[in-house]
Amino acid sequence: MASKHTSGAAQALYRVFVVPAYTRPVSTRQLTQLSPKSPSPRCRHGLRSFSTTTLRSAKSRPPEERVHKQDDEIKARMLYLVDPETNKREEEPRSRWEVMSTLDRKTHRLFQLSPDDPKDPYFVPVCKIQSKKDAYAQEKQRKQAQKDNKAKSAKMNSVKTLELNWAIDLNDLDHRLEKVAEFLAEGRRVEIVLASKKRGRKASSQECEAVLKKIKDCVGSVPNAQELKGLEGSPGGFASLVLQGGSPSS
Repeated sequence: MASKHTSGAAQALYRVFVVPAYTRPVSTRQLTQLSPKSPSPRCRHGLRSFSTTTLRSAKSRPPEERVHKQDDEIKARMLYLVDPETNKREEEPRSRWEVMSTLDRKTHRLFQLSPDDPKDPYFVPVCKIQSKKDAYAQEKQRKQAQKDNKAKSAKMNSVKTLELNWAIDLNDLDHRLEKVAEFLAEGRRVEIVLASKKRGRKASSQECEAVLKKIKDCVGSVPNAQELKGLEGSPGGFASLVLQGGSPSS
């Protein structure tokens, strides 16, 4: 009987003290206190834990659209090949597979000269075996020529301004106009501004005509140079004119 009473008392104590501890909800504060504050063994050995980093979008240029197809981009079964010696198209078409099988792709490539014709289902493109080294040299030369033409165009469109006094000494004027002639020979645009000094000597009508004649003779001495805008204003007062040089290659 004693054992039964002991067992009953133990069960009662279990229901009173143990069961509520398991069924009681754990608060967030308790979970925080239960979390380990020290780093994990992996972190203590120098290994970094996972972290979240914002991804940065890489700056990438859009791929250049190739105008002419090359190698496997060419889908036509048959093609006309250009003879590298005569630079003429062969009369009979060849199989693309045959041409590509004999091609050393490390040094050469198959280059389609004519674009596809989507309206013609029997279209046979004209192709050429091209040396990669020569193609690179040609492309480099083309880009350099394009760069030079752009610089040349910017130079021709640049405007040089020269201020002159109507009462300027003719020898000094000749020296100034020599520089103007150099600009015009380079194909540049020159704007000449003519005025009189407020406290300086006023030029006579003959002196003003002499200055304009000197400028006209300067323009005539440079091939293909011209007066882009004639004299605007009055001789002896504030006036201007624009000169345009010719192309250096012309």
